[in-house]
Amino acid sequence: MIARSFRALLWMPLTGALLLGGVGELPVWGQAVQETSLRGASTELPKRLERKFRRDAARLALRFLAEGEDLRYLSIRIPADQMELFFQLLARIYLQDATAQSIARCNIHTFPDPPIDHLVVIYEKDVPWAEPLRNGINETTNETLNQLLDDFELVIERHVQWSESLNAITIRSRDPLNMAALANEFYNIEGISQVNLGVPKISGNDIRMRRLPDRWEVKYILRFGAHISGEGKSHIWTYHALDDGSVRFVSEEGDPIPSWMRCNTTGSALVSDRL
Repeated sequence: MIARSFRALLWMPLTGALLLGGVGELPVWGQAVQETSLRGASTELPKRLERKFRRDAARLALRFLAEGEDLRYLSIRIPADQMELFFQLLARIYLQDATAQSIARCNIHTFPDPPIDHLVVIYEKDVPWAEPLRNGINETTNETLNQLLDDFELVIERHVQWSESLNAITIRSRDPLNMAALANEFYNIEGISQVNLGVPKISGNDIRMRRLPDRWEVKYILRFGAHISGEGKSHIWTYHALDDGSVRFVSEEGDPIPSWMRCNTTGSALVSDRL
């Protein structure tokens, strides 16, 4: 049973795995999360990938939390221990497997759902607190809105006309946040009619994880082709990240990767059954 809460952190005897207590108990990498260096035998995690993996980890943590409760009713801040868990999973796979390093060249990361870094607030253009915005200044005079900006280190990035009667501001966060929960706070402000989370309506590359009895199953999904018209194609690599810290390549399947894509480094469409 998948844990719905990360309230308690208990060390399991003998195995050293971290037990996350709550509604159900979920064993995950204990020492991997706490002690793993980002160095491998022949490589280390590039800074650019570390930044991307941490954003992936934030989305994966929110997806995991969403299995238990609607994200709108959870904390705006994403629990740091959960983000670190998923980050370490991604980092370990990359560092231990050459194919995973090739996959990184495909720019396969989590699809931007749930959103973690921005939202669009749509409001009545003549509302009094928007006077600075109408004058070209990215500020407001609404105390509640300003407090949200301060509390969660948000910035007004853009101000545009939305319709004849509505304007919109794009608000961006410095660190990953649960934007679905943050959006609820803006609905309490006078003059705000809608908050758009900006989730794309078409599919794209993704990383998916699910919990198995003693491991995590991790799928890297490369999408290409005309997905809007329903003719899209996909290629999937599957790994198992075990609780003892080891990584196993499981399979590679799907449509052949086009030759022009820079991640097609194997010389063949599939390299299945490596184990």
